[in-house]
Amino acid sequence: SREVVERIAADGSVLAPLDEAMLLKVARSLIDSGVESIAVTFLNAHVNPTHEERTGVLLREHHPDIAITLSSDASREPGEFERMSTAAINAFIKPLASRYIDALASVLVDVGIPAPLMLMLSSGGLTHADEARRLPVQLLESGPAAGALSAALIGGTRGEDRLLAFDMGGTTAKIAIVDNSMPEVIYRFEAAREKRFAPGSGLPVNLTTVELVEIGAGGGSIARRDSLGLLKVGPDSAGAVPGPACYSLGGTDLTVTDVDLQLGYLDPAGFSSTALAIDPDKALEASARLGDALGLSAEDTALGVHEVVCETMARAAQVHLAKKGRDPRDYTLYATGGAAPVHVCAVARRLGISRVIIPPAAGVASALGLAVAPARVDRTAAIGSLVDSLSFSDLSRTFQALAADASVVVAQSSGHVRIAVSYLAEMRYAGQGAVLVVDITNALEEPEPAAAIAREFHTAHKLAYGRRLETVPVELMTARVVVQSPTVPDGLRPKLLTHPSATTVETHRPARMPGWNEQKNVTVHSRAALQPGDTLSGARLIEEGQSTTVVPDGALLSVDDTGNMVITLDAASQVVSSSAKNLTDPIHLEILWNRLIATVDEAAASLLRSSFSTVVRESYDFSCVVTDTRGRAIAQASDSIPSFIGTLPDTVKHFIDAFPLKSLTSGDVLITNDPYMGTGHLPDISVCRPLFSNGSLVGFAASTAHAPDIGGKIRSPEPREVFEEGLQIPRLKLYEAGKKNETLLAMLRTNVRVPDQVEGDLEAQLGGLEIMERRIAELVHTYELEDLSALSDAVRERTEAAVRLAISNLPDGRYEASVETDGLTDSPLLIKVSVEVSGDTVTIDFAGSSEQVSKAVNCPLCYTRAMSSYSIKSVLAPELPNNEGALRAIRLLAPSGSIVNPTHPASVGSRVLVGHFIPALVMDALAEIASDRVLAGAGSPIWCVNINATRADGSPTAGLFFFNGGMGASGRGNGLSCVSWPSNISVTPVEEIEHRLPIRVMRRALRPGSGGAGAFVGGNGQEVELKYVGAKPGVVAFLAERTRAPASGIAGGGGGAPGRLEIDGVAADPKAQHVIQPGSHILLATPGGGGYGTRMR
Repeated sequence: SREVVERIAADGSVLAPLDEAMLLKVARSLIDSGVESIAVTFLNAHVNPTHEERTGVLLREHHPDIAITLSSDASREPGEFERMSTAAINAFIKPLASRYIDALASVLVDVGIPAPLMLMLSSGGLTHADEARRLPVQLLESGPAAGALSAALIGGTRGEDRLLAFDMGGTTAKIAIVDNSMPEVIYRFEAAREKRFAPGSGLPVNLTTVELVEIGAGGGSIARRDSLGLLKVGPDSAGAVPGPACYSLGGTDLTVTDVDLQLGYLDPAGFSSTALAIDPDKALEASARLGDALGLSAEDTALGVHEVVCETMARAAQVHLAKKGRDPRDYTLYATGGAAPVHVCAVARRLGISRVIIPPAAGVASALGLAVAPARVDRTAAIGSLVDSLSFSDLSRTFQALAADASVVVAQSSGHVRIAVSYLAEMRYAGQGAVLVVDITNALEEPEPAAAIAREFHTAHKLAYGRRLETVPVELMTARVVVQSPTVPDGLRPKLLTHPSATTVETHRPARMPGWNEQKNVTVHSRAALQPGDTLSGARLIEEGQSTTVVPDGALLSVDDTGNMVITLDAASQVVSSSAKNLTDPIHLEILWNRLIATVDEAAASLLRSSFSTVVRESYDFSCVVTDTRGRAIAQASDSIPSFIGTLPDTVKHFIDAFPLKSLTSGDVLITNDPYMGTGHLPDISVCRPLFSNGSLVGFAASTAHAPDIGGKIRSPEPREVFEEGLQIPRLKLYEAGKKNETLLAMLRTNVRVPDQVEGDLEAQLGGLEIMERRIAELVHTYELEDLSALSDAVRERTEAAVRLAISNLPDGRYEASVETDGLTDSPLLIKVSVEVSGDTVTIDFAGSSEQVSKAVNCPLCYTRAMSSYSIKSVLAPELPNNEGALRAIRLLAPSGSIVNPTHPASVGSRVLVGHFIPALVMDALAEIASDRVLAGAGSPIWCVNINATRADGSPTAGLFFFNGGMGASGRGNGLSCVSWPSNISVTPVEEIEHRLPIRVMRRALRPGSGGAGAFVGGNGQEVELKYVGAKPGVVAFLAERTRAPASGIAGGGGGAPGRLEIDGVAADPKAQHVIQPGSHILLATPGGGGYGTRMR
């Protein structure tokens, strides 16, 4: 990448003009190096694209053969990295896509096809070749989009406008929502994920895309036994080669296809057209091998794989729908792909869906979708204003200009004069993070459009998150126009497919159908023999081509006028065999545990999307947990940061101590931010809801989130006692029997600087609790559990056994390490640890560490325990889920009154300045016996900036944002640059900082060479220069370490570079608060990570 001089402010004003001479010089150097495509991304170009547009003009004038992509052409949405990523992807594929489209157009002309070339977009629309050449990134997900359109068409012809399009092939299963006969779209997604099911592991793309969510495994997905002895399926796949074991191509692992064959759902002869020699015996052998490992028969193993696959897909679909505020019972499930008809009824029953559609020729549904796709164009413009402050004449002109531009492209694409125009708005509550896209077409015509638009947003927010915040202003961030031609071209309707006469109407073969305890003979029908009006009752198998439809007991199949098979399921929401309640069974325990993890992840997703503060939204500083009635953690959200792994369940236990179980009622919500009973400092507010079923307490749901402000002194290490650090909330009831404690809430709002953000995040937490309450009630009812205690015992015992086994593989002994932190202004602090391994137990002892101090760097025991346990788990059993069992083999000793176990009322607000050293320190001690599994020292603790400021309009504001250092290297590779560790906290985007605070980011760049040397080098830190542009003096405080004591290397590796902090060119004390004047400059240079090994390695 290259830089040029220019700068646009967050409000769109020009701070520095574009240096055209520098631009042309940089462009020449790129082209001389062989570049054929250039992406241009400037900060705040979504607000004012003039510099990008001028750059495009100059580059095309001087280098007409070079492909140019402007980020403001690709996207007009905030977020510099997402916009840059979108532009870069477009630039990468643009030359290749242009050559391909040109060649295709030429071939069509040569063969005498006069029709214009149209291409499918990811949005589910069509566009002409010129638009596709301009932004080929729009085609990225076009294939799957066409399949979802076929569902919309089939549903529409049947009068069903709400479907879930379920596609399951060889490697994955996906689902798309169809509402009002149109597939639901999203406006951002990830491409090229390194880990398929891990959000954040891919490249972000700002693109209108039919939303197809991966919900599970495909036919080639591999079944295995995990370290807990439970059955897992996927994400690894056998692929086409060697493929499933039954393919006889060398594969030996049990796959979903093997299982479907063994259970009798698939006919070996049905694979004849593939030229594969299908061998059912090899599928049976693979089941037997896995069954031996699980302690099950081959047939029970096969059925278990089928049930786990269906349960996993159903739960993932449930989580996705819940994020959208949708109830799956309102939908019909539409199946396409070779593997979907086998599993669709089982998935539907688990979702409570009563009707399933399997279209003819389901494997080529994308072709039908392509044939009926409308021409479509999306256009956007940045707004970024409160709805009450909008000029609606200006907004109307913006929408009209976008619609006019889009209409020209649609007309060129389709030739249709009759087009549909929709005006959408990306909105949020002021201060909130995630936006909701709301159709405001009708609201704009209302006499009072501001009130109408706000009303539409409140309704959408209620649907998505279960609550509306009428007192919080609504912000309109982006205007979006969708222009499209008719969805189904005139005269094009699906017709009944004619089938060759079936030679055999029905046969029989043994199969073990869902809910059966053994195999029985099942009637098998040829789909080709079924005619419109035919009806059949389950249990049956319907065969066609390379797919089989499994019709379970209690289901009724009918064939409609266009050849679709429509299956009506009985009222049972799911099939639960009697053995499903046996918690020693590795299959059913896996199913139940998956439900719990899906529950907390669903709650976490809702909390994240509806949160207000950047520290939650951008930095993931929150968690959700489900515990049993004793407060023992069973499942914790996958996105939990390490400091919450052990602390949040302990908070639940403290609640139980204060509120005996018999005193709790349905509708209660408990609250505290006690740092000694919670997560170690006051900003983390924890809430807990007792969960009831049929009047009996069954468990607890809890969440914690870092509030953007908690009153008191601005967050820094300066406070001497906890009383100076802000509002303390003892263990209280925020709700009692469903009634809100308005007095408590008023006190909270009165004592914080940003009450709307604090209350908004609290509401987001409560929404997460409500989700967990609903899901746990469903689970307890379905499986007839008295409470969660038996499930908790089963989960905990397996996890504890796995951790103890890992510990027992280490050599017994006592291993020590110590580190000196920067400490206070003139006195470093010592943290000393010994890790003693004895059999299957680890004892971590901090004897010899410094005594507690009268500054807020003390680390409460709860936080020390969390960081210590996290380091052991990361080294020995990183794949295990987070629950109480993972912690039981770890014993912690920390002297009372020490820096790692202070006594009340010691101040603890900046406990990370000690606590974040603990994981690296424990790993340093373990390096002697596990050097291949530990990390060198990281450029942590996290570096963050906390500002209290005044905007240009005189309004107060506050914000907390992060700039990360380099991560330590390991025996597995170099350390990552600018990554937070041990907390997985994200860097706050520049455009987000500048939009929310009177801060201008003058520079942000890597610090080359700041990582420690070694066989593997440490990650680099970053250098950030900030300018304060507030109307009045502001107050700034920092959390920063390793300015004197840099990160150490490991196994002979070198140390990283220390950090540096300056205000107006003068070194600043990172442990003090500072008053900054308008125009002040702040420089942060974050530390690098340590290296691993010697250069000779």
